[in-house]
Amino acid sequence: MSDSYQERIDRILTTVNHKEPDKVPILSMFGTYAIGYANGTLAEIEKDPRKEIEYFCAPHKDIYSDATLTSGIIADPLTARTVGSESYFASEDGQTIQNKENAPMLDSEYAKLIADPMDFIFNEMLQRKAKKLVGTTEEKHEVLKAMINRVITKGAIATELKEILKNEYNVPVLAGGYAYAAMDIVFDYMRGFKGISLDLRRRKDELEAAINALYDFSNKFMGIDPTSTSVPEFPFYATMMHVPTFLSPKQFDRFFAPTYEKLIKQIYERGGKLIIFLEGEWNNKSEFLNSLPKDFAIGIVEGDDIFEMKKKVGDNITLAGGMPVNLLQFGKKQECIDYAKKVVDECAPGGGYIFTSNRELISKGDVNKENLIAVNNFVHNYGVYK
Repeated sequence: MSDSYQERIDRILTTVNHKEPDKVPILSMFGTYAIGYANGTLAEIEKDPRKEIEYFCAPHKDIYSDATLTSGIIADPLTARTVGSESYFASEDGQTIQNKENAPMLDSEYAKLIADPMDFIFNEMLQRKAKKLVGTTEEKHEVLKAMINRVITKGAIATELKEILKNEYNVPVLAGGYAYAAMDIVFDYMRGFKGISLDLRRRKDELEAAINALYDFSNKFMGIDPTSTSVPEFPFYATMMHVPTFLSPKQFDRFFAPTYEKLIKQIYERGGKLIIFLEGEWNNKSEFLNSLPKDFAIGIVEGDDIFEMKKKVGDNITLAGGMPVNLLQFGKKQECIDYAKKVVDECAPGGGYIFTSNRELISKGDVNKENLIAVNNFVHNYGVYK
């Protein structure tokens, strides 16, 4: 009999609290890989939104996991096009999504951002990023109406997909709310890689002041009622770390950490948990990860050595990852199984570990699906705590 939905949640919560569950939990990270797996296309989803449910359920028919990181399309090209944004668009394969950096804030505009972040975002930045919001009142009204309709449709699909994953596949979705760091808002939407790299050298004080000014916006985005005393322990709040991998430890401590620590403190104080996608390399920021409250956070290890990270931070936070995507793509089945065994043997004792790939799966060709099926089945059967 398949493990129940609640058994899988309990398995994850137990290991996050650094206790040994019945089995090593397995996490799937099916991004747009799911569309390719189902031999679908983004165009088909746009024509029939319910195709998104069909496609994102497809891998779960064959590939075992105790939970999935997210469900459905997060960065939606159709929503972007509806408002005239080029931020997200379909790749030539018709199955994956690309991001085009659109960071139109000038370095001379920091004073306006600092003085009134909401006014600057909604009355200046929004029109630059969403070209269709520049026009007559009637034209903007029609665009906003179309956008709202799209958001409603996406929301309904996402809710139904989660329910189907729960009821038909017993698979919970790990990410619930999102803790969006204030510095990443500047990086992702305003200044971009080149701009913020220059600002870190030439406009340090203004950048720091802008990040502090955006804290309230970041806090409201997270959606925690300030009068509440608790949040659910599951699902977890999630942070996709973007700019930190490009920061030195000194820059991270000055610009990123202060507002982010204040943000996630609200989750911790209310009994919630946090899952962090540690994009790039975090070996030089292990001190920060060890400063987090014990048993509070799960770090998905991408560019770092999982065995070294286990030694450095594994007693404080739960680690997820360890299975190299390139091995799943090009390795022989037994090679993949042997490596998975090594990861489980070294990382799983004592709890605090979730087995998954070291990167989110984006394209159908990212892995040999037979290897992925074999590895997850192996870990599910082998990773039993005695």
